[in-house]
Amino acid sequence: MMRPALGDRPWSAGFRSLANEYDYRIEDIDGSVPASLRGTLFRNGSGRNDLAGKWFPHWFDGDGMISAIRFDETGVRYQNRYVRTDNYVDETRAGRILYRGFGKMRPGGVLANIFHWPGNVSNTSVAMLGERLLTLWEGGPPFALDPKTLSTFGLEDFGGEVRAFSAHPKFDPITGELFNFGIDYGLKTTLTPYRIDSSGLTRLAPVTLPYPVMNHDFALTERFLVFCIGPILVSPLKFMLGFSSFDGALSWDGGRPTLILLVSRDGSSSPRFIETEPFFQFHFANGFEEDDSVVLDFARYPDYAAIGDALRNFWRSDFSAQGLAEFMRLRVDLATGAVEKRVFETGPAVEFPRVDPRVVSKPYRYAYVADNAPGRTVGLQQRITRVDLESGATVSHDFGPDGYVGEPVFAPTRADGDEDEGVVLTFVYDAADGRTAIVGLDARDLSDRPLFVARLKHHVPFALHGQFTERLF
Repeated sequence: MMRPALGDRPWSAGFRSLANEYDYRIEDIDGSVPASLRGTLFRNGSGRNDLAGKWFPHWFDGDGMISAIRFDETGVRYQNRYVRTDNYVDETRAGRILYRGFGKMRPGGVLANIFHWPGNVSNTSVAMLGERLLTLWEGGPPFALDPKTLSTFGLEDFGGEVRAFSAHPKFDPITGELFNFGIDYGLKTTLTPYRIDSSGLTRLAPVTLPYPVMNHDFALTERFLVFCIGPILVSPLKFMLGFSSFDGALSWDGGRPTLILLVSRDGSSSPRFIETEPFFQFHFANGFEEDDSVVLDFARYPDYAAIGDALRNFWRSDFSAQGLAEFMRLRVDLATGAVEKRVFETGPAVEFPRVDPRVVSKPYRYAYVADNAPGRTVGLQQRITRVDLESGATVSHDFGPDGYVGEPVFAPTRADGDEDEGVVLTFVYDAADGRTAIVGLDARDLSDRPLFVARLKHHVPFALHGQFTERLF
């Protein structure tokens, strides 16, 4: 199959598609996996970013591919499989584009695209739900997979209750509830929150938004689901009539505020909107309540321009640090609506903030982000940085000059251990040898040499999000 040309940036080759599906023990390991690290890391991302010799127009167009990394007493095992969506199965068979996507259009112009919704590529994140692994893509319902084999069971719409289902559900470690949301477009734009517990899925009261927007994530606190809805507007009519892709229907309106939306977890109060200065965010680290305030930690972009351009030119983008995200805390006074902000001194181009899953929705101390060394003005992230949210101190592990990191996932090594007692797991693409490694860092001493570097036989296209579970399948 003809491969598309690559740019001259060293990270570009990390976006190459991976056609093969593997299942093998990793033999090339430096260091050793701690005996306390037992379980499975699942990761999701665009595994196929091109078709018929042409790159997809947007990073979010790629077909979802799940990687499972299993840590057991015999070593480390790697397995990957594509999610058998209609998009993947049909376009693989045809060898050409058949579906619209976030950025891609069906060949044939307006008439070929009118009233066609994007194909569900299920390429963004994962969540364990009972004995099933859900693969997530916010434009539609998740797919359910067998976590043992990664084979696809099929679409999971929870008995017809779910249309859109965000890629960032939040699990409350105290109550055992899972919360999520979806945004639906039509004559009005609605945000529907969901709660999943032992009795199943419950739709909370939908919230009508004042205008159509794109929103990717939210924070969970003790009493609220909290959204920061930036003025990244969607033109649903332009998209549905086939004049543009979803990406082409987005526009930034810096004259509007960002809306902080608080939705009660138990439905006991009406939704509340608080206005603040405009900004954009993809991902939260965490949220919690303290002294009658809501505290939110996230990667903050000044607007959508720089990150929007980088994502639609992903394989040839400079990923210039100018206009990318910084790590910020907002404190929202619930009595007055006043918003205070604090910027943490990380490197530039912050993304993929994560925390110990045991502190979700609770006061906490440490966050882990991907960033770059100060002064590095271009390129995908090469560092993993821990931020001490009490002192503001940071410590980093830099994988330069050839290593490019993925999202840091915290894996606790003792159920009752301290918040920083664990291993930070990440994928690192080595541009020098064209392979990807699974790397474990000591969360308490991130700057020290890795606990282990498990090198795969091949690369894994840059992934998006993952989840670690102590369960071995």
